[in-house]
Amino acid sequence: MNHVSIECDLESLKYHEQIVGNIAFVINYYDYFPGQGWSDFVAIVLSWWIDSCRALIFAPLHETYSFSFMDGPIKVVARKVNETEAKLFYVDCDARHALMGTVSIEELRLALIKATYQLLNAIDRNGWENKEAETLRHTVKSIERL
Repeated sequence: MNHVSIECDLESLKYHEQIVGNIAFVINYYDYFPGQGWSDFVAIVLSWWIDSCRALIFAPLHETYSFSFMDGPIKVVARKVNETEAKLFYVDCDARHALMGTVSIEELRLALIKATYQLLNAIDRNGWENKEAETLRHTVKSIERL
């Protein structure tokens, strides 16, 4: 089984109508997808990922869910292989699928919660607020209670 985490680089955050910063899936502490410098709308993307993780938890075996980024076909696809594990595949710009590894669904859930609260704390420290941040505050609660 592989270790999974979500890295949201708080030092990279910028706010101009939307909150933008570097975000990536990290497998085994060093394998970043789409890359360490990938910049995206972090509050929006984390809300989507939480929704996908919640669906994955309750999904029947072999169902797949996408953890999308704002730019096109780049995404992580999770396929539930048993009640506690999922295989993660990354899909690049050429729509190629490559196995990232098998991960614990619970570890993925906890990684999303951690990254979300780190982002929300940074939003609060900076005095930023927008609709997407407010949505994220509510969305993370839906996965905390599982």
